[in-house]
Amino acid sequence: MMLTFGKTPVPFTVSWTGEERFHVGPCAHVGGRLAICQAVAPGSGKPKFGAPHSQRQREAIAHDLCDLCGRSLRNRTKVSLSHAAPRMNAAKAGDILQVEPLLHRECAARCVEHCPSLRRDIADGSLRIRRVQRHQVQFAIMGPEYVSHYVPGYVPKPGDRIVGHAKVHLLRWQDCDLRWLEGG
Repeated sequence: MMLTFGKTPVPFTVSWTGEERFHVGPCAHVGGRLAICQAVAPGSGKPKFGAPHSQRQREAIAHDLCDLCGRSLRNRTKVSLSHAAPRMNAAKAGDILQVEPLLHRECAARCVEHCPSLRRDIADGSLRIRRVQRHQVQFAIMGPEYVSHYVPGYVPKPGDRIVGHAKVHLLRWQDCDLRWLEGG
């Protein structure tokens, strides 16, 4: 069931103010590896639009779930609404990565309908609408300074490779426009 705040749908991956505690622990979405984890209480407090929840962001990307509704993308049209670009810090320099999970086409249209920043970025050409045909998953390994920012007092052990967020590695897609997204 999708949560709302007033009449606004809240994406599956959004953090809530009741989920602000972080820790380092095993994460099921990365095979039990150590990761930056967060309290889990969706719907508790107010949504923090633009601030993804650590585990739900990894879960959505790792298990191919829609960013908005949290349901499976399997055998469905997958849409990227992102600023994805070639990254030098990817598994292979130049991979095109995004941290935003993919969406169902109708969920992407709903996001654009409700989110002023998405509409603004589409209008100014900084955000691309892509119909994704092939993608993979990458996980970001975080440096000690990043980990200590989110988990104050945590002292990484030598050799720790702590996972932060997941990334969608775009392999093949078709560029689309807002009219296509809205079913035109």
